[in-house]
Amino acid sequence: MKYAAAIVCGAFAVALVWEGIGHFQLFGTTWPALSSVLRYLFAPEHRELLGVALARTGSEAVAGLIAGSAVAIGLASLSVLLPAAAPGLAALASIVNGIPIIAVAGVCVLTLPRDATPVVVAALAVSFIVFVAGSAALATASAAHRDLFAVLGASRFTTFARLDVPGAVPALLDAVRSAAPAAVVGAIVGEWFASEHGLGPLLVAAMQNYAIDQLWAVALAGTCLSIALYGVLGAAQFAAAARLD
Repeated sequence: MKYAAAIVCGAFAVALVWEGIGHFQLFGTTWPALSSVLRYLFAPEHRELLGVALARTGSEAVAGLIAGSAVAIGLASLSVLLPAAAPGLAALASIVNGIPIIAVAGVCVLTLPRDATPVVVAALAVSFIVFVAGSAALATASAAHRDLFAVLGASRFTTFARLDVPGAVPALLDAVRSAAPAAVVGAIVGEWFASEHGLGPLLVAAMQNYAIDQLWAVALAGTCLSIALYGVLGAAQFAAAARLD
């Protein structure tokens, strides 16, 4: 309850500061008041356009999050089952993570169907986060439990399936939750390069036409999408942790 109250108070403080900065134009005309952004966001003539774009970006972000997390967890699992391969897989993940997301999006435009680019970029944006956290999560079983499985004659795969994976579920969900905002950013960046639909093209159009209210409204919509994904996955992680307790 106290945590929820702190979130509400923090959000109210941010909204109040935002409104004050925009109302008094402390940073110039390019920082509009929150009330002006909300009026644009919920205006009947803009609501449908933003809603469709938000749904498109949301679906791409979720698809990228699922795909990237699945691949990352698969590689993390492989590094546990085959310890000799772990250094190579970690190096591969680091190299992929070191490639700028802008460069990835540019390559995807040239090599993949345009509609697939936002999903692929979103997947690559989350893969390293989930791989690192997943590798740690799958190695959290205690030495005593591992010794017990060894004494009982369990194979490495059996130990992995019956000990490592069940205990790692809450941490894996936490890793996916942490990567959710990156998936939204990746989907938007992919849309900049390859799509005519979604929040990305609306951001580009707003910047090109100096539509300040539209720019901030789209950015706010993307932020709310990230928060929503983070909250849903947080609830799933809490439920998984409670079930293990």
